[in-house]
Amino acid sequence: MKFNGKNIIVIGIILFTFQLVNFVSIKEINPEIERAQVLAAISSVVITLIGLLFERINPVSGKKVNLEGENNFVFDKNQSSVLLEELAWGSETILTATAAASILVNVKGNNILKRGIISNDLFIPGETCKRSMKDMKLISLVNTNFYPGKNEFDSFCRDIPSVLIVPINKDSLILIGGWSTRCFTKSDEKWIKNWSKRVSSILDKN
Repeated sequence: MKFNGKNIIVIGIILFTFQLVNFVSIKEINPEIERAQVLAAISSVVITLIGLLFERINPVSGKKVNLEGENNFVFDKNQSSVLLEELAWGSETILTATAAASILVNVKGNNILKRGIISNDLFIPGETCKRSMKDMKLISLVNTNFYPGKNEFDSFCRDIPSVLIVPINKDSLILIGGWSTRCFTKSDEKWIKNWSKRVSSILDKN
């Protein structure tokens, strides 16, 4: 049996049920039995709560989606060699070390890098991307099926199940699409956010 939050919750519920059945079947109640029942009830409730917390901390990723598009690597040759080397290294690392399926880097409205499962369409940042750049905050769309503005990312990668929008500066961003829903961890987000700062530093020098 795979260990996860749901299994812990089930165990807690079973234990709580057993202690209730045991309490009902007791013919004579004394202080020792009352204390034991209270401790058993508290223990089963605590186990159930631990399972719920475990589910929130480690959400289960969805199934991998077969995405439309070709696996390719396209970049703007007019950019500086320093920037292109950084983008090539960073994008390869993200694609191999995380559940990312597609990466796009947009600088001042120009798509200077597209890698992974990509679309041949021209991506233009929409309202969600603009809000991320304006507020300089990473936006994580863990399940685009429940996001009403998901068509904003059709020209990035059609039917992408999850998206990270990482601002580089007020007019540049990194888009990272995942193979499945809820596939990026907090560690992934932190690493990618720090990498965006490296990219920002290079852009400032150009």
